[in-house]
Amino acid sequence: MQQQNISLAKQIKTGFASYITAIRLIRANKLTKYLLIPAILNIIVVVAFIYSGVGIGDWINGIIERSAENMNGWIHAGMVAIKIILPIVFFALFVFIGGTIVNILMSPIYTFLSEKTETILTGKEFPFDMKQTFRDVWRALRIAIRNTAKQLILTALCLLLNFIPVAGSIASLILIFIINAYYFGFGFMDYTYERWRLSPKDSRKETHKLKFVAFATGAVYSLPLYLICGSFIAAFIGGVSTVAATLSQLELSEKSPS
Repeated sequence: MQQQNISLAKQIKTGFASYITAIRLIRANKLTKYLLIPAILNIIVVVAFIYSGVGIGDWINGIIERSAENMNGWIHAGMVAIKIILPIVFFALFVFIGGTIVNILMSPIYTFLSEKTETILTGKEFPFDMKQTFRDVWRALRIAIRNTAKQLILTALCLLLNFIPVAGSIASLILIFIINAYYFGFGFMDYTYERWRLSPKDSRKETHKLKFVAFATGAVYSLPLYLICGSFIAAFIGGVSTVAATLSQLELSEKSPS
């Protein structure tokens, strides 16, 4: 089946339906434990962000204390504000990029889950190779940085729409969601394309052909990120998203070895 002939409806349906199959496959093959690892990493990363905010706040306040000759009320109030605001700012930063950081750290696990999915469905084995694992992680890191940079630029452009009352704000929110969903989906699909030895450039081309699958896969992962503490929910979904993406690719991709 040629990807260019696959309709939007078929891609969207396959992308979302693959999540149901993914959950069944994970439960049937006792892979649920791998879904807990990103949640634990998520907690570690958010604590690290908050403590970084506290540490930087203390450092700035230390400079102020050493520099200020007279600690008047305004300076003291400013120091208190720094101590309170910086941890909040760093937590907000985590909410925005924490999912990307956790996905990068989870690259070896997501690679394993993608390989395991293909092995279960096709019987093809993928022997462990430490050098290849490091190459996979490095590739995932490069793609994550590239995708995150694009997400930030496109998100910033979309935010300009907020200058248009009501309609602009709604359009901005929708477009930002679509952008994030696509690039997160791209990341989950690349685990399979890397295993099929596609270059990053070819991976981008193949993902573009299945762009609606990428959107559907990334949409399920992205939606919780818009909720309070949604990154913790998304952490559980990341492994399922990887399996769902692999299932969709095996079904639809012309590059699939099956």
